[in-house]
Amino acid sequence: MTELRAVGSPYAREFTDLLQRLKSRADSSYEALARRSGVSGSALHRYCSGAGVPTDFDPIARFGKACGADPHELLELHRLWVLVDDGRRRGAPRAEAAQGALAAGEPLRATAPAVPGTVATEPPARQPGTGPAQARVPRRPRLRKLRRWPVLVGALLVVGATVVAAVLLTGGRRAGADDAANRPLLSAKCRFVAMGHQDACVRELQLRLKQAGLDLDVDGAFGPITQMRVVVFQLLAGLEPDGSVDDSTKRALYSGRVKAHPWSPARVDRRVREVFTEDADRASGIAKCASNLDPLYSLGNTNGTRNWGVFQLYDGTLRELGGTPRKALDPEWNIQAAHRLWARTHDFRAWPSCDKAYEAGAAKAGTPTPGTPTPGTSKPTTSKPAPSKAGEPT
Repeated sequence: MTELRAVGSPYAREFTDLLQRLKSRADSSYEALARRSGVSGSALHRYCSGAGVPTDFDPIARFGKACGADPHELLELHRLWVLVDDGRRRGAPRAEAAQGALAAGEPLRATAPAVPGTVATEPPARQPGTGPAQARVPRRPRLRKLRRWPVLVGALLVVGATVVAAVLLTGGRRAGADDAANRPLLSAKCRFVAMGHQDACVRELQLRLKQAGLDLDVDGAFGPITQMRVVVFQLLAGLEPDGSVDDSTKRALYSGRVKAHPWSPARVDRRVREVFTEDADRASGIAKCASNLDPLYSLGNTNGTRNWGVFQLYDGTLRELGGTPRKALDPEWNIQAAHRLWARTHDFRAWPSCDKAYEAGAAKAGTPTPGTPTPGTSKPTTSKPAPSKAGEPT
């Protein structure tokens, strides 16, 4: 766990405020939320009071789900947690130290790193009696270097020919004019497009993602949903799915090669129920909790891995099931793989947070769940195998 006071992130206050709002809305004690989320009450109190933040998002996700957070609120929690954790990793304490030195009136000096085994010394002073005449004068280049001129002239001719050809091909248009008019993401104005930006460049990015079949609101604000769509687009385009809007991603957006055709939430829910005939309602509830029935849903983890698709299958679990992130974005494969995972233990222990959230919702609604005794019956005493290590979507 990392102390928030040491992070110094400007997003720390937003992060704790959102946690406190969810806690107040849940109208439950820390002990009650601890039982529902599987996170200790003292840890939850530290997170909500701003005394600490976990190095993994999973405890925050479980707390949010125990408080009844909707998918958008969970995404906002994830965004703020990433920003706070990023502030810690970038060395915010060093920035605070520098700020304190400036406040005290101390000059900030740039110092070269010391080399082990050496001693720093002052530059030697000029000895009396020496002067500029005794300084060593560098030799002038010899005339034989003139033989390089033919090579230089040839290179200049090649460059000139390239420029003339470019002018002829573009019809004499000013360099960059085509990018600014037809591909603004490749213009100098949109050189940097990243999380937290709100401008016309982000709006252009969202429009291109939407044209590629990735549904999202075109509002000009780069939030967690836009980040998620960028990652999925990169995967579908055969690029490194790191979420950075680099030149390769921009060119792929304008190429029109990627066209996703995701299932609607209703179709996903119908197929989940068809596959999980043993416990259709619970499986549907797990899928809604994990991805809001969005087959192109993807969340990142602090260790660089991600969860993919309807049932948010973790990278390690995908390898175990013989799949890939791209396969996991196919809802049919994802649902069938999740059912194979369920069949190992005949329960949903691979999704503990969502399973607890479903239990809590069913208990609140008074709906009996499989394994819950009805009045006049006793609960069967069946032993369960040890929990699997399939991974939990975060």
